[in-house]
Parts: sequence; structure tokens; C-alpha cells
Amino acid sequence: MDNLRLLIVDDVEDNRLVLKAICRKLENFEIKEATNGLEAVEITQNWHPDIVLMDIMMPVMDGYEASKVIKKLHPEIVVIAVTAVIDPNMQKNMSEIGVDIYITKPIDKELILFKIQSIGSSMLLKQGEGKLLSKKDALNPFNSDIRSFKIIFDITDTESMMDFGMYLFDQYNARDVVACSKLDPIIELFYMLMRQGTRNAQRLSIIIEESYDELYITIKFENAIILEQKIVEIVEKFKSDFIIKENVLCARLKRHFEEKKSDESKIENKTEIKSETKPEIKTVVSKQEAVKSKDAKEVRAVASEEKVLLRQSFTKKTSSVDYVSDLGGDILDEILDLASFDEEWREKLSTFEEEPTDENLIDFADRVLGAYSHTISTLFEFTALAYALSSLGVFLKDRASLVVEDSAKTKTLIMLLENLGYDLVSWRKHIFELQDTQDIHYLDSSFFSSCMQIEGIMSNKEIDVDDDNEMEFF
Repeated sequence: MDNLRLLIVDDVEDNRLVLKAICRKLENFEIKEATNGLEAVEITQNWHPDIVLMDIMMPVMDGYEASKVIKKLHPEIVVIAVTAVIDPNMQKNMSEIGVDIYITKPIDKELILFKIQSIGSSMLLKQGEGKLLSKKDALNPFNSDIRSFKIIFDITDTESMMDFGMYLFDQYNARDVVACSKLDPIIELFYMLMRQGTRNAQRLSIIIEESYDELYITIKFENAIILEQKIVEIVEKFKSDFIIKENVLCARLKRHFEEKKSDESKIENKTEIKSETKPEIKTVVSKQEAVKSKDAKEVRAVASEEKVLLRQSFTKKTSSVDYVSDLGGDILDEILDLASFDEEWREKLSTFEEEPTDENLIDFADRVLGAYSHTISTLFEFTALAYALSSLGVFLKDRASLVVEDSAKTKTLIMLLENLGYDLVSWRKHIFELQDTQDIHYLDSSFFSSCMQIEGIMSNKEIDVDDDNEMEFF
């Protein structure tokens, strides 16, 4: 079959050279490079890579936004995020857009080869490679009532390690799961176990037994081993799902980590709600409404004050259930009525795509972006979002003629606005309809970043936001 395609995305040339030098050792791979997220999206449209190695912090379009667009347009592409830090918020957001796995800096070249080759082997397996099966009694101590066949890996060298990594990735990537926060540490753990077990020309065997819900993995080492501290720390996180005795390690893994939830069922631990009906909306005037009434002019404040609004910090988490229950009924109705603009968003954008004229772009900015920003400006907690949309609308109207003169910019703008529209639908749905978010501000910085990046791309400028450490950029 044809070689697999790997796209390396990093704005630093030295980093690309290092990654390319490492990845040249991969078998059956063709490699291309991109210097930022926007370039990666464009290359993806024409070249269709199988795997994208995506740096996160980049100018023009960062890796988070680029990954979101790529996974939305081509969900079959495996995106590997390259980042120096993985914090819980980043991990959650990357998981939700479909990032499959991580590479952390400083880069372990053997680990990156292991992960990429395992993924690639999973893809090549679709041509059909049988696995060795045997019929023996159950080896694992967790469950004796399992199917009689076993999958056996004889680990003697790097190639056989890749085979096992491919198997693990294939088991979970083939299912409808949110994998990156669960699968990545498991792959890394088994990689370290195999690397330690095969040192000094030793070998180990991995025997896999299966039930419908679980995988049981038994590792037999040639000799008793003392586990490295990092391995011990990871094993401890899995608690009773790992048992170690002398030269044998037994592991129990769920076949389904966390099934992807549909928009209708994605509810996060709403135990305080006794039924599936929405909480009763209070009709009294809330403190939030009083503040909004008093400070309504802040939405139209001068630029310097609006920049302060963009950096206001909501350090206290507010769940959507608590927030909506404190809103007035009229305000909530206005937000829910924004659903009527979803179709208009698509229609106006489609009209602009068919006839890319100044008038059609200005009409989209006024009729759609303007309506959204005007309605959202009634919510004090989302003044930053209202400003970002309003600012974007003004920018597009001012630059309409310059944008439509460049067909490439027009095409890119349509793609980015379409993506922004989907995100706004998700924002409205999860906060005000499903009320299933634990923090109503979970998308604030993402929206602001998206709007600013659209402006930057359309004006050929890199975005330089002062005090960006106050915002959650990726």
C-alpha cells in the first residue's frame, strides 16, 4: 500500500528539524511540514495526512484551534499534540475536540517513535494481519470466565514493542471513546515496562485475555525486576487494576474508557437534580440583572475599558444550573431565541460563499454577528464574548473589500466563521439548554482567541495579546 502521511506542525524551524530527523526512522511514512496552524489546515485539505504532529503554542493560528478545525473536517486524522505542559483544563478541552494522544517536551525520541509507529501500524493493519491465538486456561487473577483464546506478543526488540503498542491503540481508537486522557498514560506505562524488561537482551511475553468489558494483560518477565520509580508512580494510579508478583505483572483495563456523549446526554454529575426536567426559572429580579442594568453601557465602552472587560477574571466556578436558575425568564428566552439565528448563520455564510461581495459580508456581520453580540451583551458575565463578536463584526465590515479581493482569504474566512458558528451553538446549548457544564466560563478564552485569530489572519498580522497569562490560551 502507499506510505502513510505524517504532517509536522511547529513554528520553530529547529523544532521541525529535530522532529523530522527523529521521524525519518519511521517505516512506511511520507513527511511534510507546516509552520503554523492555518498552514496545517490548508495542507490537510489538499494532502490529507494520516497523522498530524501538532505543536500547541504557535502564531497566526495556534495548535488548539487548528486541531479543532482538522478534527471537525477530517475526524479520521490522528492528531498528536506536542506540548510542554498538560494541565487538566487543557487535557479536557483537547479530549473534547478529538486529540488522540500527547507528546510532552522535552521530547523522548524513542517514545515518540513508539507512539507514532504504533498508530501507523494500527492503520496498516487494516490490510489484514492475523494475531497468534492459543487455547489455555485463564492466566489473569481478575476473571476466569473469559473467552478461550489469547493474544500473545513475544517482546524481544523494538519492532515487537511497536506491534503491541499498535494493538493497544487500535483497541481504543476503533471504539467511540474519549481516549487521550486515559489511553496515553497506559501506552506510556507499557512502553516503559517493555523497555525495562528487554534490557540486556532479555525478553518478555505479553498475553492478552478478553471479556466484553475488559482486557486482561499478563506480562511475564524472564527474571524478577525492580520497577523504576516512574513506573511505580503510574501503576499506583491504577490501584487494584495492577497486580505485581516477582516476574509477573497482571493488569485489568476497561475496553471502554469513556464513551463519547451526544449533546443530548452529556451531563456532568448533576446528582442534585432529582428529575430530567430543567430547574424552575426564578421570575424575581436577580442581583446579576441589577448589575447588568446599572452597567449596561460597559458593553459599548471605549476601547481601553473594553480591553479590561476582556481580562476580567471569573475565579469562582459557576455551574450552568446555578447560573440559569438565577436568570430572569425574559433574558433566558432571548438567549434561547438565538437558535433562530443558527440557520440564518449558515444561510448568510452560504450566500457569501456563492457570491463573495462586500455587501454579503457586511450583511452577515450586521444581521448575524450583530444579533448575537447584542443579545449576549445583556449578560454581564459574557461581556467579553459580546465584545469579541462585536469587534469581529466591525473588523469584517471595515475590511470587507480587502477580504473579497483575495479568494484564498475568502475561503479561509468562510471555514473559520463556520467553525465559530458551531462553537456558539455548543456554548448556548450546554449552558442554557442542557445546563450540563460545571463552569459557565469554560469557553471564554477560546471564543476570544478565535475572534482575534480571524482578525489576525484576515489582516496578515500575528496576534499579540498583552498579559496573555491571564487568559487560557493553548
